Amino acid sequence: MVKSQTSNRNGTGPQGTGDARSRNLTMRVAFQGDRGAYAESAIAQIWRHRVEQIPVPTFTGAVRAVQEGDADACVVPLENSIIGRVDAGWHALAAYPDMRTVGETFVPVRHCLLAPKGATLEGLTTAASHPVALAQCSRFFETHPWIKQSKYFDTGGAARDVAERGDLSRAAIASRAAGERYGLDVLEEGVQDQRDNYTRFVAVVSESSGLWRRSYAIRGATSVEEDNAQQVAEATRELLRHIVERNCLELDEIVSVIFTVTQDIRSVFPALAAREMGWVGVPLLCASEIPVEGSMPRCLRTLLQVELRAPRRLETHVYLREAVALRPDLEAAASGVHRDSDAALR
Repeated sequence: MVKSQTSNRNGTGPQGTGDARSRNLTMRVAFQGDRGAYAESAIAQIWRHRVEQIPVPTFTGAVRAVQEGDADACVVPLENSIIGRVDAGWHALAAYPDMRTVGETFVPVRHCLLAPKGATLEGLTTAASHPVALAQCSRFFETHPWIKQSKYFDTGGAARDVAERGDLSRAAIASRAAGERYGLDVLEEGVQDQRDNYTRFVAVVSESSGLWRRSYAIRGATSVEEDNAQQVAEATRELLRHIVERNCLELDEIVSVIFTVTQDIRSVFPALAAREMGWVGVPLLCASEIPVEGSMPRCLRTLLQVELRAPRRLETHVYLREAVALRPDLEAAASGVHRDSDAALR
């Protein structure tokens, strides 16, 4: 089992006080390397919401973690603007053909020469980093022949190792962020051969996981005590906020919204509340429910079509107020008892 550490793009993750439902929905994303690796930037660019980052020593190990279910996704570098193809990344993906690419990003790479406080450029004897990173800095080593290359499994890991050893003759080549994380000084910045240096990362998931899907429909329902424009607007805003927050949705991921109300609600269109929330670019439609005998009165339902920017698990359907009775299975799921998001619409 891969040991995981929790983090999001800002370096913080689910807190101990968060509910289990939120933690279970958090995407687990594996990457090759240690904290401070450039892959962390790739994850932050692809996933805007909270993820659990899982450091793995090798590219193949990162992909294998997805295949075996220890991670939901992983990021892998495939090419660099200086050295071209990253063979280890391609080989890792080739070893596991049951993978689907679900995103890509270009990460600017600005290598820094990092060393413990008190170290000097003249006093260094070695500089450690991943072989791919070392290959991007050939000119630096040509002009500093007293500094020998030392291969390490990762840029962030090299920085961590140099910090832990505290040897003033040893340096690492990694990002400024890695230096800040491990308390190292930047002796030189931009030691790569070309100023405009970037690496293309892809994000992959297992085909069998279903996480490659981007289009989803999210249902919700709520109720009001009486047909009052203010009550309908408040209930609509509450329902939409819960759907957005529980599913970590961003406005540009919402394709369209359909609202339906029972025929005893006539005071206002629910779509007006959505417009007042700023949903001005989202197509909205209101309709009336079929007046089935015995159905719940003063009920407002919604159906959101969403197109996810990056793969993730969803809380999906949300039922509030008296409408909770329409989906008792979801109420049980909120208590961690049972989940059946594919049950028929009631």
